[in-house]
Amino acid sequence: MKKIFLIGYYGYANFGDEMLFESILEVFKEINFDGKIYTISDKIKLNKKYEFKIIGIDKYDFPKIISTIKEIDLLIYGGGNLFQTETSLRSFLYYDFLFNVAKHYKKNVLFLSQGFGHFKHKYATARLKKILKYKNLYGILRDETSFKFAKMCSDNFDLGTDIGMLKYKNIIFEKDPQKCHISLIIKNRKNWDKIIYILKQVNISRITPIVFNKSQDSIFAYEFFEKYKGKINISFPVSEENKIINEILKSQFIISDRLHGGILSLYLGVPVIMYKNHKNYRVFKTIDKEYDLFFRSEDDMINSLSKLNSFEFEKMQKKYITKLNETHEKIVGMVKTFL
Repeated sequence: MKKIFLIGYYGYANFGDEMLFESILEVFKEINFDGKIYTISDKIKLNKKYEFKIIGIDKYDFPKIISTIKEIDLLIYGGGNLFQTETSLRSFLYYDFLFNVAKHYKKNVLFLSQGFGHFKHKYATARLKKILKYKNLYGILRDETSFKFAKMCSDNFDLGTDIGMLKYKNIIFEKDPQKCHISLIIKNRKNWDKIIYILKQVNISRITPIVFNKSQDSIFAYEFFEKYKGKINISFPVSEENKIINEILKSQFIISDRLHGGILSLYLGVPVIMYKNHKNYRVFKTIDKEYDLFFRSEDDMINSLSKLNSFEFEKMQKKYITKLNETHEKIVGMVKTFL
């Protein structure tokens, strides 16, 4: 029986990471995998049943982690920017430890839908170069900056896109945009007074706050709701998958702090303005170099809103779906090769 160790930030109430997890599982289902999948989480909740067995391991049960990696056939980093130090160097060192165990036992390792950075520590950048030179490491990366960095170290990498939407590939969605209604996917506090004022100037009169990460974003979304519920037509924050998708489909456009909030909006064909951080910028520019509707300040927001109606989102949506299908095929082929 084949065994896979699947690494990701799964089971922590982050909708984006759960989309990646479920999309990777769809790949295993597609290739008729019927073995065991080990993953680092004791909080996995799935609505679907699979032929393969999913076994969670506690994040800090190092003896169990080491003994499991010793017995597996393949180790996969399954989406996201796991190698980064923006949150902490400790996080980088943890994923580096897992890699070192796999390397020690000469295991094949795949980086699927991965990106690298942002890095605040020079040590991590130097260490990543050594990781990427491992001869049994192969990958399909989701942004061009990460791909170019990896290619300096090895020829075992290809460029793809984020695969979080694969789980929806057999579902048909219908947009129902409601005039003057938008959704906000909130991650951080901002100068909301000014942003609300700007939105009112473009005739937005109804807002839905959306929570993608329940453990991190909820407090900001509920603060926003409480502050403005008497000043504008604002819905109670939504955090469940079906409600999130329904609100996006009903929105005239989306303003998103979260990468997967933006990608989901794009996949559904709903215009989106993205918060400009390293990860969002790199992934969206890889999908479409013409995309320039980013914001960091309120002035950026005005500029992006002014260009919103003229930007060809349908064209960008087609580009993303094409890249998603191509990446899907590459990943299926790569996983089959190593099982």
